[in-house]
Amino acid sequence: MGLNQLSPTFGIVVPTSNAASHLEHLLISITNQTCTEYTVVIVDQTSQDSTAALAQRYGCSLITVPTTKRYVPPSRSRNIGAASVHCDILLHLDADMEMASPDFLERLAGLFDADHQAAVVEEVDSAEGFWGKCKALERSCYPGSGLEAARAVTAELFSAVGGYSEEITTGEDLFITRQYEHLTKVRRANGLHIKHNLGRPSLRSMLRKKISYGTAAHGYLRKAREVGAPSAASIIWASVMAYVRNWRLIVSDPFHYLAIAPLRVAELFATLIGMFVRYADPRRLICF
Repeated sequence: MGLNQLSPTFGIVVPTSNAASHLEHLLISITNQTCTEYTVVIVDQTSQDSTAALAQRYGCSLITVPTTKRYVPPSRSRNIGAASVHCDILLHLDADMEMASPDFLERLAGLFDADHQAAVVEEVDSAEGFWGKCKALERSCYPGSGLEAARAVTAELFSAVGGYSEEITTGEDLFITRQYEHLTKVRRANGLHIKHNLGRPSLRSMLRKKISYGTAAHGYLRKAREVGAPSAASIIWASVMAYVRNWRLIVSDPFHYLAIAPLRVAELFATLIGMFVRYADPRRLICF
């Protein structure tokens, strides 16, 4: 499908799993958009809360898929949602996100042309609690670091790269962004952002997620060379350089800035634990 430059249509794909506590904020931010040329597709992993009811209340297309035994980034759900909608531009969002302004889609559409068929939109974390605020501050260092991924892409380009690789269950967003870069110029949406609601994560929950990521990291590391996606070492180096470039944060928020380093070291060790568990027994599926 060619891109309609005058009035592009959007397909907004949102994978969910018991996401009712956040989902309504996202859906409200979508219904408040000045652009009305969109379809919202909720791909739900058989939620036990009111996720499905919310999707229906806000007029979303609802697709129900089986739940997984453990958390994995929802590449398959994103592909299922993308395949179900006819649109010019796909926007892949998470249930705990919000569009930051009513003209978000209108401004996003203006970033696309024949030479730019994918766009990186900055994510601004909103969090509570000490570790949540540390994570939000860390995210604020990412712009321009190469650690951001393109969530918006033309349906044509998404199809051309074959969608998200379902062999990769961690780092899939960086991987597909490098695939886009082989075929188009990826635009960065300066001044346009998505609000990401982290809530109040505990250190324990953050490390558990990294352990889970570690059990699946082999897929990304094996395929990263195919498209020049960042290696583990380059991701670590890019992170360190991002923190160094933003050293002035030590003046504005020293308490949380100085905690980023020990947090990232702890997350690295948690990821390595996950990788060790996977290689020690490849058949083992861990439920965290």
